[in-house]
Amino acid sequence: MGMSASQARFLILTAQKNNNEYQAQRITHERLILAQETESWTSEYNDKMNNTTLLFNAKTAADTDLYNYNAKLTYDDIVRSELADNPGLGGRLVTTSGKIVVPKLPEFDENGLSSDGLTKEQYFVDPEISRTDALQRSLTEGIYFIELMKYSSDEDASSADWQKVDYYNTTETLISEVLDKTDDAAAQADYDEKQSLFQNKDKTLEMRLKQLESEHKALETEMESVQKVIQEDVEASFKTFG
Repeated sequence: MGMSASQARFLILTAQKNNNEYQAQRITHERLILAQETESWTSEYNDKMNNTTLLFNAKTAADTDLYNYNAKLTYDDIVRSELADNPGLGGRLVTTSGKIVVPKLPEFDENGLSSDGLTKEQYFVDPEISRTDALQRSLTEGIYFIELMKYSSDEDASSADWQKVDYYNTTETLISEVLDKTDDAAAQADYDEKQSLFQNKDKTLEMRLKQLESEHKALETEMESVQKVIQEDVEASFKTFG
């Protein structure tokens, strides 16, 4: 191989090596993005497998983990009278500042008072509170609180007073905070599918990366060989004119 041909070959090999390294960098970057995406949907999966829900008086069997997931706590459960056919807590929902939370304002008389003797300013309207997910978030995050009417030991009605209670105090509130298993099967299926897709794609990228590494080594070996030929041609040329 002549010197010109050797130099041309060396330039071609250099270009191929640069392209090889660029492709390897891109694949490494793709695998990094895949790994980051994995962290995202793995976290989402863990959240779904460990999420909780608030159930109202929802045990279907004593001293078991069998729950009626259709009995999710509602706003109506909190305010419904204890004397109703389907007894509620007979309580109310309040903000941190003590305002009464309602989905809409009640009727007011000519004196500007509701049937509970409260003014408009003493209410806080939250149209979303009728949604079970909005109610649960508000209670668990400490945005709203439950108040129940408490009496003195002599059960004198005149001594009754509204007092805040912890929503998770099952004895007082009949509310159970339990793991929500209703979405577990769907979460598991979605996770398994994404895990399978990830493994297949990552394996394909890994195989391609190994192929590029082999090509890279071969290119380096050939470049060293061509460099040696070029060096020998240069030395021979100097000897000719020496």
